[in-house]
Amino acid sequence: MTPKYINRQDIETFLSSGRVSEAFDSLGNVITALPHLGNFTSELERLRREYGLMSDYAMRGYPDPGRREAFDNLSGSIRTLSDLMERQIKTADSPTLYYNTLRYELTEPKGQPSILLDEYRRINRKLSLASLSENPGVASRELTQKAEALERHFFNRLWTLAPVTHEIAGLLAGIMDDKSLPAHFKLLTISAVTLGLLEIYDERRMLFLMDAYATAESDEVAVRSLAGLLIALWIYRNRPMSRTLKVRMESLVELPAWQSDVKEMNMQFIRSRDTERITRKFTDEVIPEMMKLRPEIEKLGKMNIDPESIEENPEWAEMLEKSGVADKLKELQELQEDGGDVMMATFSKLKTFPFFNDISNWFLPFHSGHSLLASETDREIAAICEIVTAMPMFCDNDKFSVILSLSSLPYTQRSMMLGQLRMQREQLDQLRFAESRPRQREEIASSYVRDLYRFFKLFRRKGEFTDPFASGLNLPALPLLADIFDDEEILGLIGEFYFKRRYYSDAFETFERLSYKIPPSAQLFQKMGYCRQALGDIGDAVKYYEQSELLNADSRWTIRRLASCCRQLGRWEDALGYYRRLDASRPDDVSTALNIGLSLVKLRRFDEALKYLFKAEFLGNSSEKAIRAIAWCTLLGADYERCAKYTDILMSSESIKAVDLINAGHLALLTGRPADTAGLWARAISEGGIDTDTFLADIASDRSIIGDYAKIDPVLIGIVTDEALKRSRQRGHSL
Repeated sequence: MTPKYINRQDIETFLSSGRVSEAFDSLGNVITALPHLGNFTSELERLRREYGLMSDYAMRGYPDPGRREAFDNLSGSIRTLSDLMERQIKTADSPTLYYNTLRYELTEPKGQPSILLDEYRRINRKLSLASLSENPGVASRELTQKAEALERHFFNRLWTLAPVTHEIAGLLAGIMDDKSLPAHFKLLTISAVTLGLLEIYDERRMLFLMDAYATAESDEVAVRSLAGLLIALWIYRNRPMSRTLKVRMESLVELPAWQSDVKEMNMQFIRSRDTERITRKFTDEVIPEMMKLRPEIEKLGKMNIDPESIEENPEWAEMLEKSGVADKLKELQELQEDGGDVMMATFSKLKTFPFFNDISNWFLPFHSGHSLLASETDREIAAICEIVTAMPMFCDNDKFSVILSLSSLPYTQRSMMLGQLRMQREQLDQLRFAESRPRQREEIASSYVRDLYRFFKLFRRKGEFTDPFASGLNLPALPLLADIFDDEEILGLIGEFYFKRRYYSDAFETFERLSYKIPPSAQLFQKMGYCRQALGDIGDAVKYYEQSELLNADSRWTIRRLASCCRQLGRWEDALGYYRRLDASRPDDVSTALNIGLSLVKLRRFDEALKYLFKAEFLGNSSEKAIRAIAWCTLLGADYERCAKYTDILMSSESIKAVDLINAGHLALLTGRPADTAGLWARAISEGGIDTDTFLADIASDRSIIGDYAKIDPVLIGIVTDEALKRSRQRGHSL
């Protein structure tokens, strides 16, 4: 069968398991089957010879301290060859946007990066002199639009170009050094390099991002370069790094800002993981509840919903409190204050403008010189641009969304929105003035990560791209960066963030690393145990809870968790011991008395169990839980008279459950009333919301532990069960 594409997984498997010859054979078979790949033959044979020499040298038993590095470099070359071969295959007919763009760029004779860059410089020089022309407004607008078209073209060319040659690498370095080029063009170039790197591994792209970060002339350049580099390191984390890249990485580590920048970027990546949950809470909980309340609010105020008016009207505030909306809004506000992206829910609806059909616009820095924003006649838009630029909660492509959406509004509504934005900006300015620590670099990182997140989650053809956020960027797991996160403060911060947001696997991994850095901590072991319990590893959870108990034997929370875990593991004697300790410190606790009783039931110590179950009934004012437990205990203990008394109480309840009907059926059968049993079991199936398989499994399980079932004819049990199923069908229950 003729292979159409390279099986990268096979190549990776061969290389990671040392089966290099099979990797060569696989690539050779593809070249043989697809003659248009013949241009790769010489490179494949060169790598074969290189490996042959390495293999021959090794087989002779000669020592070679550089063998590992040579092997990793060879493996990297094989991977690169595989990537380029697949790229050439897909260039012919792949329908993705990347290859559609690549095919278009290949037909453009004047689309070479150097030609595009020269033309862009020429246009920018003319743009700087536009004010001297006869009609400066028209000249400036026309030149700006030409410059923007060249920016898009250059972005697409750089995105789809592979591999980056030595000449292109020099051109990219020149862009970063050229002070005459606009800042937004340099930032757009960095994003194009990053996006292309996610499509195909390219060492020169990696080196460019490293150099751009190390020599950055601005915080924006440093942040974008670092973000691209860290994402690439995560995406290609299983790919051995060449000696050249390792040396360059070692030099980055020596930079004063390296550690703090990587830590900050890691926190932004971590926060991005919470975006989907925040968005769901907003769209699935807050908005629907607000829509339900809208008629009532409008009835009270005889006007549309206005957040400021809601705060001023105590009746509306009370309505929000009762509905639970106020609590949800408060939670969202706390998430925003903690760096959460609460804007995604709103702006996800504003990415359908034609502006966002061009991939480069998702990464375009918001700047007042853009043709969409520069307006001599529309003062409101100009004023909104100025305000939006200074608002850190909006990332760049959200700022464009604001302008695009407001541009289509009538004058009065636009003026109202302008007033609201001004108020928000004033509040932000006050907060910024009150803060002693500068946040500029942090805000840039937050904004760019949100730009990236929106692209990978909202772009119309997002499914064609490798989404780095899909797996959760976990930078501390990268050996190259592990030392940066190897201190108490950052590990504690990351662990608490994961734990609070229920990412228990990542939280446990972080807490485990932290446990080797700090003295034994009861609270830390509690959280580690809770993580393991939440992940379903109950045995491991007990181990950590026990360590916590050794450090703080009086913690009721830990003892309760230990009791719960022992119950889940079926260790009823241990569970009973923990519940007795809880009872000793707080003898009037209903839950503890009930759990002691249930544990004793499991241990078949029925008389002793009843004492605690009666206690729970008394303390809990005859709660259904206690009554149900007493009925079950007396059933197991063959105290049928008392069982009947408590069963009758349950049967008269409006909230009767399937388990009550099943247990009442057991009692009826054990006391010689099989017809009643059939009726009760039929109700359990038809009214109790359980399916037939579950019902039969419950009956079989109960029979194995109710001792008196051994005295009943199995044939009778079968007949009663069959009758129950028949009656449930007559009631309309579907089997």
